[in-house]
Amino acid sequence: MTTKIHPIPLVGLLGRGEKAKFTHLFNHGQDVRFGYYVWLIQDAGQNILVDAGGTAEQATEHWGRPRDTVTHIQTLEEGLARHGLAVADINIVILTHLHLDHVAYIRDLIHARFIVQKAELEFARAPHPADRFYDARVVEGLELETVEGDYQVTPSVRTVFTPGHTPGGQSVAVETERGVAIITGFCCIEENFFPGERIQKSMPLVVPGVHLDVIKAYDSMVKVRDLAAILVPNHDAKWLDGAAIG
Repeated sequence: MTTKIHPIPLVGLLGRGEKAKFTHLFNHGQDVRFGYYVWLIQDAGQNILVDAGGTAEQATEHWGRPRDTVTHIQTLEEGLARHGLAVADINIVILTHLHLDHVAYIRDLIHARFIVQKAELEFARAPHPADRFYDARVVEGLELETVEGDYQVTPSVRTVFTPGHTPGGQSVAVETERGVAIITGFCCIEENFFPGERIQKSMPLVVPGVHLDVIKAYDSMVKVRDLAAILVPNHDAKWLDGAAIG
């Protein structure tokens, strides 16, 4: 297969003392660099986008992050233009989940076919007040196609149901020349999968710091790890250079 994943970095961020927000119960007080992304995949004549991104303004105004820790890299329009595409050229948008930093450009993409897990959309339409990562207004009035469980999107692209971080998270598996690459549908960095020798003695994998069900989150990580030849943790800073994966 010649299908590749093209990371499109939108925002670079520094979390001062915040690594434990990614690595549950570990690395307290440590800094973490991460990014907001969308991911471009071209397969079977379809331009596929994974997620609808976050913005620097969202990071500072909604989440209250200090401005000196947030770097605007590019807009969605600018990122797609680097690949010779316009926003209107996107045919399919796979939404891994509906946290605000994954849906910022959702209304710019309303011409596309959206794919989201049924459980995720139901929760996002009436989120629990304890979960501040959703806003029901984001999906209000939108026509989103819902699926339940794993789903084949195109010959080389399928979703993998990975709940726990959210009620209906889905990861995205892509057949590439180097094997199956999986973009995680739960917010994590590489250290979640490779936490280091000291931590691995008690915890082979470290679940995301943000989760609704810690056991489902762990089991979803195991599922992705076992399926993937290439792991693509969806917030890791290593993708900020935009180099193709696979």
